[in-house]
Amino acid sequence: MQCSLIPRSRPLALALALVAAVWLPAGAQQPGATVEPVADAVLALPVSSGPAGAVTGAELELMVDDLIARADRPAFWRAPDTVARFARSLYVQRAMAAAAVREGLGQNMAQGAAEQLLRERELAELYMQRHVAQAMPSETGIETFARSEYQLRPELSAVPEEIRVRHILVPVAADGSDDAQAKARAEQLLGQLRQGGDFAALAREHSGDPGSARRGGDLGWFARGRMVPSFEVAAFALKQPGALSEPVKSPFGYHVIELLERKPAARRPFGEVLPEIRREIETRINAQERRRLWDAEEKLAQTDDAAVKRLMARHQAETRP
Repeated sequence: MQCSLIPRSRPLALALALVAAVWLPAGAQQPGATVEPVADAVLALPVSSGPAGAVTGAELELMVDDLIARADRPAFWRAPDTVARFARSLYVQRAMAAAAVREGLGQNMAQGAAEQLLRERELAELYMQRHVAQAMPSETGIETFARSEYQLRPELSAVPEEIRVRHILVPVAADGSDDAQAKARAEQLLGQLRQGGDFAALAREHSGDPGSARRGGDLGWFARGRMVPSFEVAAFALKQPGALSEPVKSPFGYHVIELLERKPAARRPFGEVLPEIRREIETRINAQERRRLWDAEEKLAQTDDAAVKRLMARHQAETRP
């Protein structure tokens, strides 16, 4: 079993999953109102540290208990790399919180030691939000870049060719025993259509596709890649509305297809695509800036492997039968 370190509530915008980093999610249970003095020397040891201070084993335990499901904790405590990343993540949160305080953020937050971990989480998020906002281009800058993307990446605005067809399906048995009869029946229906037969009426009466049969065989609009290959090739080969295909074999049986309408490939105007490109740009900058901030602090984090091993051993001993 692999334990998950992804928060249970709304994800923070920093792509923490990339580094298995842990944050206290907004909807999670908050740490206890008081942090009792730690009698166990193992819990008092710093498991990660850096210029912003140290994270103790007790603090790491508190967050593990809050963020990781009870059933997943034994697996977590057997994975040294995961425990070490968790410890470094808590240090990064602490370092960002300290940076936020230096920038004057969070002045109205609770100052008590009991809320320290939650407060650090909130301060770190404020810190990242501020720096993301500072890194974001102006609206004019975003639009200029979006126009460049619109020109260089036509796939962003492309509308593929679409067709609307109707069909009559003559099913074939799973073992193929009635293949010849099914093909002959499809050819017979095609002959009736070529002699002026009512396609919708014949589809409702004879088609083996109940869903489209109720609509007179109409399959609606679709682009390439939506239908099985043999059907798609035959359908897109029809050029003029009213054109009929020869019986087409597919895994479902034999189809007689009529083209109803065709829409050529097109391109959406820039104004229609702009909101989508803007969201993509903002999402990209948000992720890049948060990752930059995270990496800058994580480079300064030092993990005490011996302390981590002692903490892991403590929990492994507790879970032995």
